Order: sequence, then structure tokens, then C-alpha cells
Amino acid sequence: MTTIQQYSNQAEAYIDKGYLESHGIPAEVQSDALSEIFPAPGAGIGSISLIVPDKYAAEAEHLMNNRP
Repeated sequence: MTTIQQYSNQAEAYIDKGYLESHGIPAEVQSDALSEIFPAPGAGIGSISLIVPDKYAAEAEHLMNNRP
């Protein structure tokens, strides 16, 4: 599995997960318990990660970097 992006907001991670899945790329959101209990908006990169299987990593990164 490859981490495509990290977030401090779980909602943003799930939006991007849906975006990748709508393009046929399986994705998962992983987070630690503290990031769910104590979200830190505006605090920069958090410990919420969007991950995809390795074979989809290049395509997922391309999609994320070239969104409309």
C-alpha cells in the first residue's frame, strides 16, 4: 500500500477517497485514534492518510495532482 496524501481533517480524506474510487482506484483512509478524537484543523499535516494499492499509486497521484 502507498500513502497518496495526508490530512488533518478526516472529511477531506473521505472526499478524496470517493474521488479516487469514482475513477476505479480502490482507496482506504487510515487514521490513529487521537486524530479522530482531537482533530486539529489548520494545524498542518495530520495522521490521517489516504492509501491505495501499490499498483495504483502512480495513477492516483496523477489524478490527485490534476483535479479540475
